[in-house]
Amino acid sequence: MSYVDYPEKLNKVRRQLNHILNDHRYYQPDNSREFTISMYNAFGKRKITAKMQISMDKIVAQYVKWQESENKLDKYEKLERIEDGTYKINLIRTLLSGCDYQPGYVVRSNEFLGSVEKQLRFNGTLSVKQRKAMNQMYKRFKARCESRGIHNVRIEMKEEKKVRSSK
Repeated sequence: MSYVDYPEKLNKVRRQLNHILNDHRYYQPDNSREFTISMYNAFGKRKITAKMQISMDKIVAQYVKWQESENKLDKYEKLERIEDGTYKINLIRTLLSGCDYQPGYVVRSNEFLGSVEKQLRFNGTLSVKQRKAMNQMYKRFKARCESRGIHNVRIEMKEEKKVRSSK
């Protein structure tokens, strides 16, 4: 493989992508991070097309927007929020399974919880409407479980962070 001399703009974009990939505070979902890595690795291996340049510019613009945000969360805070949200979603799923609802209702509720979990993993946050809907589901399922004689429902989550830090 020979050295390819890119125009100054592309060299700048390459340096920016490298900086984005090395910034450990910046959160990117797995698929977005893989895409950023593939765009960075494209330099020197294949021709950079106009579409690729546009995609690289969007990655850089998103990073700049995150940098300028006053309410920015770093990667670890977002991962903690995702973990907490996932725990709550799994708690609601556990309550749902104990409620003995009709199968159609259970399927629709699980589809909704799945879509909420997908958005939580991708964005790291939930909208106000989603949080309200989940809160209503939790209250409804908890009341139904308590009326059936099921109390103090808890679930166990894997605690990888504590296990790693104790070693």
